[in-house]
Amino acid sequence: MPTGKLFSRISLLATLAAAALLSVSAHAMKLKSQNLEQLVTASESILLGQVVSVTDGFQNNAPYTEVTIRVGNDAKGKVKEDTEYTFRQFGLLKPRSMGNGKVYLGVTPEGFAKWHEGEQVVAFMYKKASMTGFQTTAGMAQGKFVVSNDKVMNAVNNYGLFEGMDTSNMSAEEQNMITNPGAVSSATFMGYVGKLVEESKK
Repeated sequence: MPTGKLFSRISLLATLAAAALLSVSAHAMKLKSQNLEQLVTASESILLGQVVSVTDGFQNNAPYTEVTIRVGNDAKGKVKEDTEYTFRQFGLLKPRSMGNGKVYLGVTPEGFAKWHEGEQVVAFMYKKASMTGFQTTAGMAQGKFVVSNDKVMNAVNNYGLFEGMDTSNMSAEEQNMITNPGAVSSATFMGYVGKLVEESKK
């Protein structure tokens, strides 16, 4: 086999193997349910704000989606109010033509949070990856909540969000929140998140 074709085939196999590993890894992470207490513990910051920009590109040949959030509040107090927080998450927004007849298909993997300009969010931000600096939400899609009509809900309809949590110190409003499936009151939710943050400091 000519050397050029051999290297081409090796490159193709390596790309397919990497894609398969990413897919399996993302799927496994997606299936690992995390409750609210675990999301609070795993997050570096918990941002309440509006998504003002969503773009994509390449960093050292790695595809990314760049998200900017105008921060109204950080429940962990690490990001200042009324500032912009920008991070890069692995994967493009959509397949991209490379201008040579080829199309790059490295979009955001299944199970990762999806972002849309203009949406109001609560984002439980996990720490940045040491090698790439890329960042995503704790619990993957579970850690990004959309605020709409004074309600909050994540991509899995809050499934498992309060499972296994200690309810003994919950107020009546909080008790009501965890017994109703689906979207929950944003005020009660953020109040309870703040309580969990304080408890995590003890």
